[in-house]
Amino acid sequence: MPLIESSYKAKHIWRNPHFSTIYPSTLRKVEGVHYTRERIELPDGDFLDLDWSKSSVPSKSLVIVTHGFLGNSTRPYILGAVKLFNQNHWDAVCWNHRGLSGENNRLERLTTHGDSQDLAYVINHCLAMKHYTQITLVGYSKGGNISLKYAGEQGVNIAQEIKSVVAISVPTDIQGSVDAMGAEGFYANRFKSKLHRFLQKRTELIDPKWFSLFEKYKTLDEFTGEYIAPLHGLKNAADYYDSCSAIHVVDQIRIPSLILNAANDPVLSESCAILDKAKKSNYLFSEYPAHGGHCGFYAPNQNGIYWGDYRTWEFVKGNYNRQLI
Repeated sequence: MPLIESSYKAKHIWRNPHFSTIYPSTLRKVEGVHYTRERIELPDGDFLDLDWSKSSVPSKSLVIVTHGFLGNSTRPYILGAVKLFNQNHWDAVCWNHRGLSGENNRLERLTTHGDSQDLAYVINHCLAMKHYTQITLVGYSKGGNISLKYAGEQGVNIAQEIKSVVAISVPTDIQGSVDAMGAEGFYANRFKSKLHRFLQKRTELIDPKWFSLFEKYKTLDEFTGEYIAPLHGLKNAADYYDSCSAIHVVDQIRIPSLILNAANDPVLSESCAILDKAKKSNYLFSEYPAHGGHCGFYAPNQNGIYWGDYRTWEFVKGNYNRQLI
């Protein structure tokens, strides 16, 4: 598809990539979403916690929402999407990655950046209900990469109930994203600190020898290369980034899929917007506005709902093309 000329026009301070990233992450408030939790057991003996928010009226439509790196179902960008879909009479379910639902999981392994299998467990669980006739996948950052990777791997065999994918602020090229942040840049250090704090809560799952090593790691690359990658059977950080990146399979996607990345996103490279692949695909739509930050796309006075949420809903309704380049 041709590239989409975005209607998103940020004003004033919202043009600043850091403000438009940090403010929504820390100060955005979304009220009115109430979850019911369900736990599903996995074949490897672990579990995933799913948080459901049902429409006020019976619905045959479901959005499966996947959060970003070290997030969970309560992140503001998740709540904004869930709220808007509920208002439009869709049920919503957000699944929490392993160990991020408020309780440690049973195994040491994690939900990786490319863990389409964990998403598949959630999707298959929802399909087995035989209730929903229309399902869409919405993912943010890491969750967007997982959603696109799942759709690409399924290709023509994707379940007929799954109608579309929306991926927002998505690192489809994880190495490109890492390079954009810089080894010791502000966001790389922020992610490293969050990962360190998360791992420190897993003392019953991790061999004690690792904790003294964690204290010595100075970069996110070191955590990924020395611990995360080998834990999941990968050689090093570069192998992890490459094997997890959706960019390798997005050209196999066979349902309408939107990639919405901001050109000023401080943690993504231009390669993550897969502009070249979108130009050649009948199913990929890449929207690349100048501003928006990372999981930002602010809109004022919308009861916590942002422009990115409305754009997601518009695409899911079938309004794929805005002004096309």
